[in-house]
This record gives sequence, structure tokens and C-alpha cells, in this order.
Amino acid sequence: MKRRLLVVLLAAVVLLAGCAAVPTKGTIRSGERQGRAQDLGGVGVEAKPPRANVGEMAIVSGFLEAMSDSQAFDVARQYMTPEAAAKWQPEARTVVYDQSPESLTRVGDGVQLTALKIATIGERGEWIPAAATERADFFFKLKRIDGQFRVDSVPPGAYLGSNQVDLKLAPRDLYFFNQSRNILVPDPVYLPQNLSPGQGATQLIQELLKGPTTRLGNGVVTLAPPGTEVQVSVPVDFGVATVALNDSAGALRDPDRRLLAAQIVWTLNQLNLRAKITVGGAPLLPDDPDVLPFANFSQFDPQVSAGSQTKLYGLQHQKVQRIAGLDGATEIAAQPLNSSPLWAHKAQSFAVSLRGEAGAIVTAAGNEVLYGPLDTTDKDADAVPIKVEGTTRQPSFDNQDNLWILDRADTPHPRLRVRDHDGRLTLVAVDFKGDIPLDLRMAPDGVRALLVMKPKSGGQTYVQTGTIQTTGSGKQLVLAQLRPLRLALNNITDAAWNKQGIVVIGASSAVSNSARQAWLVNTDGSSLQLLPGSTPDFRPQYVASNPNKDTLPVIEDDAGRIHWLSRDLIWVSPDSVGGGPAAITPTYPG
Repeated sequence: MKRRLLVVLLAAVVLLAGCAAVPTKGTIRSGERQGRAQDLGGVGVEAKPPRANVGEMAIVSGFLEAMSDSQAFDVARQYMTPEAAAKWQPEARTVVYDQSPESLTRVGDGVQLTALKIATIGERGEWIPAAATERADFFFKLKRIDGQFRVDSVPPGAYLGSNQVDLKLAPRDLYFFNQSRNILVPDPVYLPQNLSPGQGATQLIQELLKGPTTRLGNGVVTLAPPGTEVQVSVPVDFGVATVALNDSAGALRDPDRRLLAAQIVWTLNQLNLRAKITVGGAPLLPDDPDVLPFANFSQFDPQVSAGSQTKLYGLQHQKVQRIAGLDGATEIAAQPLNSSPLWAHKAQSFAVSLRGEAGAIVTAAGNEVLYGPLDTTDKDADAVPIKVEGTTRQPSFDNQDNLWILDRADTPHPRLRVRDHDGRLTLVAVDFKGDIPLDLRMAPDGVRALLVMKPKSGGQTYVQTGTIQTTGSGKQLVLAQLRPLRLALNNITDAAWNKQGIVVIGASSAVSNSARQAWLVNTDGSSLQLLPGSTPDFRPQYVASNPNKDTLPVIEDDAGRIHWLSRDLIWVSPDSVGGGPAAITPTYPG
């Protein structure tokens, strides 16, 4: 099948969404940390002590400015009465509020802050988006001390204006292992900005050794034994961070030592730092170089860099296809996968394993999921049937060739199951509280889940993440920590993992009657922005993407045509065939 290319050449632009869910800077945090330099931010508000003989409004404004700097909480306490300063615990949490329409009003014996809450950053640095109607309002009661106004009420943590987040805090990832211990899982946190390399390394490793945040919980594994700590700090000399662990890690076996080293090396790599790791003064890995090369741990890459992940597949006329031509080396064509036992069946959705060796379809009738190889010379090979009930969403594979299947999606109690490589089916407990799952995408690690949901009340669709964990007894898998991303978008139709976070198809709620577009957002729901690239002349409907660094996002528009974003940030579209659209539903491995 030959097609001409229609190349739309427009200036590449990157637009930031002007909305409450956009507190961070334009460069979205990437899952790929290799070689990333430490971002020192811009010029923020410098914490200054209170001036003498100023009014109530000036004291509260100064207090808000001072408490935005986590390195200067002692300065912020100078704005408080001694009693309030002693009770204040700014390290407990940070309340991020929308600073653009903030309102400070003189009321009675104090000043009222009226503002929309954007998020809460917990003690561990977790970004937790606020509900759409959640407020950051607080009444700052004032009292005279030695003739000067001081704040006499205790805020619930520190307050941080939205335009100061990127200047005061840095997005980082802590790295832990999935249960199979073969792939790292990023755990996003925000840590103070503008730290020296030694301070930044010390804080990152200290947080890493505390274990995963509640977002990942027991869904991941840390190889640091309980009680493992760094001895005082992590000094940095000529780009090498020396991580001196105490004796708690000394009892680890050699394989576990290598995994712990991988966690540390990947975590420090975000700061462009190499690692030298010791336990009780001796090298953690005695047979390796003193300074551990990052390349020695590349096999644990969370993005799973297998080349097969960049191959595009899809359904055309309900038949499984491989789509060629994205790289420009060949003609654009849909190549029938007629050597697969799946070819004999009509499908409503299609998933491909991360290695590109197997696939799964939901049959057109909707009563079975069929699993089978994509290419086989065995003419007698049959697809393996898996019975499903009700509406069944597109299946999803992880790096262990586990197949995740969500059916009964149109009922109050959807069912999630996982089929392992040996064919065993395991039920995964989940409670969507009556909301309807429209889409499920598992990350390669098999720990993190991405869902598009429709509220039971019939409101706007939304995106949420979850984590595969186990119950307290460890006998039951459960999809837990379901967290809506609270994006300032409506009319959301799809979402997918991406090397830079998550791609979401939706329309900005900040602009009335706006058209759907492709957006990027961090995996914790922060830093929403338009997908970089030329302005599309089509209306996005669905997206095919995965975390591989070489994967090009592919969009299916509302007419069924596909478009992909080239490395030059230009949208490329195959011409229609026979006067009609080339209707292909695209999918990448995953």
C-alpha cells in the first residue's frame, strides 16, 4: 500500500497551560535522568526579615514571601510571635496556592488569604494535586509584640505561591525496584532548589534510604536494609559523590549489593554526579571500579530501551497490522500480520508485548481476549482464549510479558486480572467507587497504572494513576493509591505513558470551547503543557505512546486517520486513500 506524505510545516512552539495545575516551569520532568544537569532555577523571592513599623498587610505579605524559601524558615519565624513560631512546623507540608488571583483582605484583628489550592507537597516531597474546589484560605491573626505586628496563628505547614515553585523546588526521582527486581521504578518527589552539589546529593540519598513514598508503597522493593544511613553527608569532589553507608548494608549478598548500587547510581545521575559507594569504609562492589560507571546499570532502565518498542502496530478493518514508514526509510504501509494466529479473528482492540513477540486482541464480539505470537511458522498455532465479560478495555503488557485485562468495565464493579507468561490468571482487587474506567495502560515496570475514568455522575472524564500493591498478608494483589491528576482539561479522550511523563488528549478548561489537543504532564500531575511541536491541523482523539526514548507519539484523529510527531517536531500524516480516511487504530508495544 503506497501513500504520499503530507508534511505540515509550521513553526515549532511550546506553550504553557495557564491554569491552576501548571505550577512548574516549561521543561517537563523526564523519566530519563541520564546526563541531566542540575537546574539552578531563576531568581526567586529572597527571604527578608520584617521591617519596623509596617502595617498588617505588609507583615503578612512578607511572611508569605519568606516562608516560600525552605532554606530560610528561621527568617520567616521572625514574622511570628514567639509562641506561634515555636509551634510552626513548615517541614510537615507545603501548600501550593494559585498566586495569580490571590486575595489578602484586612479582617478584624488579622488578614485573610483567599486562594485556590493547587497541590500539597508532603513531608517526603510528594506532589498531591488538590481537588478542583479545594481552597488554601487561611486567616493570619496578628498581635503586637513590642509595638510591632506579628503573626499569631500557625499555618498548616509552609505556603508557596505557584509562580515560585520552579524557583524554589526541583523535581527529582527516587529509584526503587519492581517485585521482580529487574527494572527500576521512579518515585517522583520535589526537593529544595539551589542546593550545592553536596547538599543535593545528601538530600537525595537520605530520601532514597527512607524507602518509597506512599505513592508506590509496597509495590516496589528497596535493597537498602532497615537502618541504612549515610555517614553524616555525601561529599562531592570533581563530579564524584562519595556515598559512605553505615554497616547496616554490610550483610547484603553480592547480587543485592549490585541492585542497591543501581538505585544509588540512577538517583545521583539526575545531578550529573557519578557515584563512589562504600559500606563500613570498604567498597560496596569490590570487583567494580571505585567510581561506578552509569553504563554498568543501564539494564535496569525504567524506560526499557528495547528497539521493538518503537515499532507501530494497529488495527485496520478490525485486522491486526504492523505499520511501516514512520522512519521515512520505507513507504507508509499497513502490513498484515497474517503469520499470526490473531489474524484469523476480527478485533476491537489490540495490544503488543514489549518485545514485539506476542499480542492480544479483544475480539469484535467482545466475549474473549485472544493471546498469541505475532509471527510464527507453525501453521497449527492457535491463539489462547481468555473469557471476558461485558465491556473489555484494550489489554496492556508489562516488561514481564504479563497481560493486564480489565473487563466488566460497564458495571459498578469492573474486574482487573493479570495473566502471567505461563498462562496463570490472577485477580487484582480494585475499587473505582462507581466510576467507569475507559482506558488502562500499565507502565513497563508492571507497578504503575494509568487510567482514563468517567465519573459515575456523568461529569468530565479525568486521568488518574494507581500502583499495584499487595494487601497486608501479601496474598492479594490490589490496584491502590488511585490518584486523580486534577488537570485543567475537559473532554479528555485518552492518555498514555511517554518518555517525558504522560500524554493526555483533552481540551483546556481555561479557554471556553477550545479544541482537543495533545498535552504533556508529569506523572504526579504537575507541569501541564502542550506537547511540543507544530500546530496540528486535525482533531486528536486517541494517542499511541510508550516510555521508550525513541518512540514517536502517534495520534488518531476523530476521522480515524493517524499522525505522528517526527523528530523535527513536525506532524506527518499519510494521505487519504480512495477519497476516504486511512482508518487505523494505532498501538505501540506495552
